[in-house]
Amino acid sequence: MQKLYEFGATLQFGLVEAIDAGRHMLKVNIPALENMHTDWLPMLTAAAGGNCFYSLPDVGELVACILDARGESGVVLGALYNQNDTAPAQSNDMWVKQFSNGTVISHDRKSGEVCVQTSGTVVVEADTVLVKASDITLDAPSTTATGSLLVQGKLTYQGGMAGSGGGSAAASIAGTIKVKGGDVVADGKSLKSHTHPDLTSGGHTGTPD
Repeated sequence: MQKLYEFGATLQFGLVEAIDAGRHMLKVNIPALENMHTDWLPMLTAAAGGNCFYSLPDVGELVACILDARGESGVVLGALYNQNDTAPAQSNDMWVKQFSNGTVISHDRKSGEVCVQTSGTVVVEADTVLVKASDITLDAPSTTATGSLLVQGKLTYQGGMAGSGGGSAAASIAGTIKVKGGDVVADGKSLKSHTHPDLTSGGHTGTPD
């Protein structure tokens, strides 16, 4: 004969009053049950195995719970938007992850735009990073490359160039250098307009003036 079980559960809404971050569990105050304080309840997550997801609500956040008939055990289903905690977007095309420090990670599936907004540091660490696009803009007052930099295409600059190097040579260029509409100046000596003293036919010139 099959054993019979008595099941009883209720859907309740309450406010988070304590968080166990290590165990991903919450204690919840349930106003509808005379402000009953639950025991530690696990909170549902998208995945908890090899592929896992971790996120917890804040104290005071509104959540939905399933409790057993005695209210002794259950599970927190998730948080709910309300008049105090409003939705960060008003479009079903948006996916948004917003943090209390102002950081926002969002994706607009209609336009395809992925946006990361933060006042902190963004770190991408990997063996190899490939950025591939039809056009890339680096918009910053200063950009630093700490290692060797190889440019396989044409290098164009519009704001001037300055540099220095270590070892015996500050710069070494193999190939022809063409200067159009300008001059080459070394230690104040102009390549185009410098003069040589004591120039005689067949003689050796002095250093340029």
